[in-house]
Amino acid sequence: MNIKLTYMAASVAVALMASSCSVFNNSKSNRVSGDTAQKIENTNKNKPAKPSKVEKADKNKDNGSHESARKKNDHASIASQLNGEWRIVKVGDTKVSGDDDMPYINFEASTGKFYSSNGCNILNGNYKVDTDKIAFSGVISTMKYCEWVKYDSAITAVLSGESPVKVTITKLGSDYYLAFLNPSGKEMMTAVRDNMGFLNGNWQIVSVRGKAIDDEEATIFIDVPALKVHGNTGCNYFNGEVYINPDKSNAIDFSNMGLTRMACPKFEQEQAIMLALEETATALDRGDGNVILLDNAGKELMTLKSIPISTEE
Repeated sequence: MNIKLTYMAASVAVALMASSCSVFNNSKSNRVSGDTAQKIENTNKNKPAKPSKVEKADKNKDNGSHESARKKNDHASIASQLNGEWRIVKVGDTKVSGDDDMPYINFEASTGKFYSSNGCNILNGNYKVDTDKIAFSGVISTMKYCEWVKYDSAITAVLSGESPVKVTITKLGSDYYLAFLNPSGKEMMTAVRDNMGFLNGNWQIVSVRGKAIDDEEATIFIDVPALKVHGNTGCNYFNGEVYINPDKSNAIDFSNMGLTRMACPKFEQEQAIMLALEETATALDRGDGNVILLDNAGKELMTLKSIPISTEE
């Protein structure tokens, strides 16, 4: 009897042990003991978490956004600087003389159109800026033949619209230079836009050759876009034309001046003003609302003070 009880107890113990092992094995639990869990937790704290696929996608999206924004800024920068008229001063290795019928290109940002002269024919069409490239399209041209113009066909080729043209804009002194580049980076054509806008407007003549002019009637109005000038010597009215020399920085010339012939006691003042305008070769902006006109030797001829535009009706 004792032997049977002993055998039954042993059998029950073996069964319980087998049952216990079966429970753990069948559960396939990933749980570990407290000590082991603590060690794993501490180890994981020292390892940076791997970014999820969503985080990676967001990061790539942000990088793409920054790159897109940079390209848009470059696009806007070139597009805004292009607006206006540029005089073509070099085609390939040929320098265009200021004595020639100066070729030009005028970009009209508000309409996306351009107008140009190649020194012989007039061209116009559409343009679009993409980062640092200009794509020309819908270009039409007059068909004159000018044997004496050696660069007209080269200018037409640049503006023909066959493929986008890479451009750069550089500021040298007070002038801006626009270079049209071929695929290898060589300049095909160069245009310049002077920065003579500071001279545009109405001016009080405050001195001539260092001598003060205290006369509110002595004024001059310079219309840079129209290349016209008119004014008053304090006695007679005058008018004439403005020429901006593309070969020299800040160069300006007043010519074909006409003058009324009313007699008055300010003859010497009038003569001094007209002679100073005739000798003017350069204009400099002093940055304080005053402009200085200089002769070829850099000697001061005349000082002008800006006259604010009146808002009163």
